[in-house]
Amino acid sequence: MSTKKEATNYSVIVGYCRTAFAKTSMAGSGKAPGVFGDVDPVDMQVPLVNELLDRSGVDPKDVKKILTGAVHQEYTQGLNIARLIAMHKDCKLENSTGGTTLDRFCGSSMEAIAMADGFIARNPNHVYICTGVQSMSQVPMGGINPHLADGVMEGNAAAFMDMPTTAENLRKMYNISSEEMSSFAAESHRRLKAAQENGHFKNEIVSLKGLDLDDGGRFDTTTESLESLRAKKPGAFAAATSSQITDGASAVMVTSEAFAADNNLPVLARIISFGESGLAPEIMGLGPVEAAKDALQKAGLSMDDMDVIELNEAFAAQSLAVLKEWDKQGMGIDPAKVNVDGGAISMGHPLGASGARIVGHVAEVLQRENKRYGLATMCIGGGQGVAMIVENPNAAPKPGM
Repeated sequence: MSTKKEATNYSVIVGYCRTAFAKTSMAGSGKAPGVFGDVDPVDMQVPLVNELLDRSGVDPKDVKKILTGAVHQEYTQGLNIARLIAMHKDCKLENSTGGTTLDRFCGSSMEAIAMADGFIARNPNHVYICTGVQSMSQVPMGGINPHLADGVMEGNAAAFMDMPTTAENLRKMYNISSEEMSSFAAESHRRLKAAQENGHFKNEIVSLKGLDLDDGGRFDTTTESLESLRAKKPGAFAAATSSQITDGASAVMVTSEAFAADNNLPVLARIISFGESGLAPEIMGLGPVEAAKDALQKAGLSMDDMDVIELNEAFAAQSLAVLKEWDKQGMGIDPAKVNVDGGAISMGHPLGASGARIVGHVAEVLQRENKRYGLATMCIGGGQGVAMIVENPNAAPKPGM
């Protein structure tokens, strides 16, 4: 029996956009930054907020709050940047719009959307803009001045171990071959190339500094070329099958279905459920397994019902391990449904921005392909996972439903 809410009680996504994701060197590496290397994270987000207001026609007075996901809230990402967006001289919002910035590592901006969904359950006449941002050029992985309390290390020696090690743990657990990882990475680049050539990002990317497409794609990549790279330079192989270090931002506008109907707002997707999980940090990459199961159970749906799946590509080994574990648990999925336009290995992974990107992109693909249900899910450093299921209300129901 379905556990879904009545349609009038759903939160809905009525707008989505993002910057292109710009490749960069990590802060402190000594290498030159990318196109967005000198762009303040607030300045990345203001054009997105304005774009959502312009597209929707929503009165800025109706936007109750900005919820921003950002990992490592220091330096240019500090001082509650969600509120700073509304205070920016170029932003079309007013002082009446509040701001909350949150950090759940890679799941931060998906968590922001889930928070908006919860707020709307009690305040259906409110509009929330959920953004995510990361300047990996300006704030390094791990933050500028990281510190772990002694009690954390004494309680779990694996707490926040480096992410490549967690991927290697999964590679060994699931006996994932180098060729499998190379093939997965090459396919990500192939799909991104095809998506760009077919104009699949034209509705979502807002040009910034003249960049209107993700610039991390290596379109001459093949399984064979990655295997050859591994043989010649093993360290480069790990990088080539990992998510890219990037700068970028994303944003979605969320309100109630009733408010959208009353104000003639186009609904991209209904938010059906949100799932989350916790697990040992040394195998953090499996976070999507239980998080997706949690979301599916809450939605009264199965993996077979999912038409589109965005699985954040932290590492090829990590994504493959999730797919293998789903298959092992009887939740196997057609790889053709997963990351249809490429993923973080080819387009990049600006940590705080990726959650909103994959939720928004699922909504875009559902509309484009006239499909009904989509799942967005990702692992989180430290041993967590998040997942969100959305529905295209305009799609025809599947036979028997």
